[in-house]
Amino acid sequence: YGNGTITLREQVKMFADTKATMIKANKLGNNRVNRLLSQSLFLISTAGNDFLAFGDGRATRSDASAYIAKMVTTYLKHIKELYRLGARRLGLLDALPIGCLPGCRTSFGHDDACDAAANSLARRFNALLRLEMASAKAASMPGMEYSIASIYGIFSDMITNPELDNGLQEATSACCGGGRLNAELDCSASSNLCTDRDGYVFWDKVHGTQAAYQRAVAAMFDGAALTKFTEPVSFGQLITGKQAAPVAVLDKLERPYVDLEAEI
Repeated sequence: YGNGTITLREQVKMFADTKATMIKANKLGNNRVNRLLSQSLFLISTAGNDFLAFGDGRATRSDASAYIAKMVTTYLKHIKELYRLGARRLGLLDALPIGCLPGCRTSFGHDDACDAAANSLARRFNALLRLEMASAKAASMPGMEYSIASIYGIFSDMITNPELDNGLQEATSACCGGGRLNAELDCSASSNLCTDRDGYVFWDKVHGTQAAYQRAVAAMFDGAALTKFTEPVSFGQLITGKQAAPVAVLDKLERPYVDLEAEI
């Protein structure tokens, strides 16, 4: 969905090619590269474009159950391939409240309200993903550690109560775009642009702002958010093996490059 979008299947294939290049170019050997990969965090965010395609007429809503089941089955197939290639630590982001995206409000919502049917699809996908991921780990992915972050819950909080997040005031309209809710046109160089992007939850008709995602990342990494926004562990716990303040974890990750020889 969308010009230039690279599918998850293609991205996994690119990763397989990258791993082969690492082994060949650095002469490290498969075991040493696998050791590095097992210590790495694989972050996956998908499903948004699939639901946008579903909602714009490429599939009928009567096919929702089959569509969601196929999405999760395909998702797990790619995760299992990453596992086969050496991934042992996964951070997964579930689906946003799709119906509350500014573009969906103007296309499917009533009186620019959130589209309840689209949000229901996202919740059903998120629930099935959690169930199938836990089952797949137990059945066929020993040694796999993962955390699923509820982007749905995090953004729902920001949308419902933007005033509770210091600095966020606008959760309905897009910062960059045009037309109703500034969300009927794509963001471009000639678009209407808000004066304070850090006060908006949404940058354009389908994407969150940097300010919104900064808050989301803090919630994902913070052990205190456990059970509310992440399961079965927080991202901070996934990386460090213990509860960690989000700033401390993020500081640890801020390195411009990885020296393969030093890391392995």
